[in-house]
Amino acid sequence: MLPVLFSLGNLSISSFGLFLSLGFLYGVFLTWRLSRAWDINEEKVLDLVLLVFFGGILGARLLFILEHLEFFLTDLTKVILLIKYPGFSFWGGILGGWLALSIFARRFRLDFWAIADVLVVGLLGGLILGQIGCLLGGCNVGVESELFLAVPQVGVVGKRLPIQAIEALILILVLRDIWKKAIHFHPPGKIVSTAFIYLGVVKLMAGFLKETHTIEWVLALVLILAGAVISYKISKRRLKSDWRLIRKTTPALIINSQTRAYLLSKALEFCYNQLSSFFKNQRIEWSWRLKDINKLLRKIHVKPTPKNFN
Repeated sequence: MLPVLFSLGNLSISSFGLFLSLGFLYGVFLTWRLSRAWDINEEKVLDLVLLVFFGGILGARLLFILEHLEFFLTDLTKVILLIKYPGFSFWGGILGGWLALSIFARRFRLDFWAIADVLVVGLLGGLILGQIGCLLGGCNVGVESELFLAVPQVGVVGKRLPIQAIEALILILVLRDIWKKAIHFHPPGKIVSTAFIYLGVVKLMAGFLKETHTIEWVLALVLILAGAVISYKISKRRLKSDWRLIRKTTPALIINSQTRAYLLSKALEFCYNQLSSFFKNQRIEWSWRLKDINKLLRKIHVKPTPKNFN
C-alpha cells in the first residue's frame, strides 16, 4: 500500500521500519509501567528489554534468511542491507527473544517468570503497531479476495484480505485482556502462558488466510502447547483430569450441532462484549479529556484584575 512514507535525499523512510520503531517504544512504555507497578528494578528491566529486543531482531532476521536461503546466497551483502532487502520472521523473533531472556534474566538476577510476564505485555503492544507497518509495507500478504475489506497490496496482483489489520484488531483485544490480568495479582508465569496461548490461536487462524503460510500452523500449535506447558508447570494442575474432561466434551462438540452453535454464540458474544467495552472506555476517556481542554481554555482566557496581584 505505502512501503515508503517519504524520502530525505537518498534516505528513504519505510513504513514498516517506522512502525517497528513505534512498536518498540510502545512496548518499552508498557513494560516500564508494569515494572513500576510490580516494584521491579526499572533500570535492569530497561536494559533487559534492549537485549531481548536485539535478540528477537537477530533471531527474526536469521530465520527469515534461512527460509529464503537461495535468494541471500547470491549476494551475502543482502543479509545486512535491511532497508533494501527487508524481511523478518515472527517465529525467529519469538525464539531469539526467549533465548536472550533466559540468558540475561539470570545475569541481572531477576525472577525469570515474573520478568517474562512483564515483557510479553510489551511484545503484544509492539506487535499491534508492527502489523500496521506490515500492512503498509506489504509483508505477510493475505489471500486474494473479493470481499469489501480487500485492499491492493504491494508486489502482488489483485485485492488481498488485510489479514495484518485483522490481526492488529484481534491483538488489541488480547492486549486489553492480558493487561487486566497483568495489573492484578497472579502467579509468576501466568501472564506469559496465557499470552502464548492467545498468540498461538491468533497465528493459527490467520495463517490459513495468508498467501504463503508454509508450516506456520505447526509453529502456532507449538506456541499454544508451550503456553499450556508453562500453565501446567506454574499451577501444578494434573493433566489426567483435564484429559478426561476433554474426552467427554470432544465427541459432543463434533456430533452435536447444538453444542457447536452454543460455543460459537458464546465466542461471538465474548468478542462483542470486549469490543463494546473497549470503545465505551475510549469514549469516556475522550469525554474527560475534552472537559480538561475546556477547563484549560477557560483558564487561558481569564483576564487579570487588580485582585489577582494582591
